[in-house]
Amino acid sequence: MVKKQKVRFHKGDRRPGNHTIKDIHYRKKMIKHKGDIIWQVLEYPKKNVVAEYFFEEDAHNLCKFQNKHKVWANDGGIPKFLYINISK
Repeated sequence: MVKKQKVRFHKGDRRPGNHTIKDIHYRKKMIKHKGDIIWQVLEYPKKNVVAEYFFEEDAHNLCKFQNKHKVWANDGGIPKFLYINISK
């Protein structure tokens, strides 16, 4: 028995684009903020701040996990609303 397609396609419909970024990777960076040392996790090549940690080990664990699994690579990186805004 052949299963009938439930989704109707119309003339001019397009498939979703391919948003994968092959060279997406994450790095940690140390900054000083008001006398404290803060570790930031940056998403490259966009150089957006993904997270900030007080301990280097926490930042290292996030970088290691994201570089291994590349959770957000199919979506073109982490969504914009999850970035940390840096206003100086």
